[in-house]
Amino acid sequence: MTHTELERGAPFCDNPACALHVRVRDAMVEGGGNWLTLPYGRIFGRSRFGERLLCDACGTRRGPVRLAVGPPQVLNWRVARQ
Repeated sequence: MTHTELERGAPFCDNPACALHVRVRDAMVEGGGNWLTLPYGRIFGRSRFGERLLCDACGTRRGPVRLAVGPPQVLNWRVARQ
């Protein structure tokens, strides 16, 4: 299961088309765990769906998540530790 750990380089969402397909080592990403908070307050979790770890939106087929393009500081991710 180490391949699913954010601290070891796994993406938050395993769907490459999703805006939440980010890694802790990426610029403007902080922390680790199974929750992600966007700067404007929206919160996403991630869970196992079959063999993949997906964000809630992709796992329930409401995704992939798309984000409006803005200044770099707007896209500062915060991933909560569990």
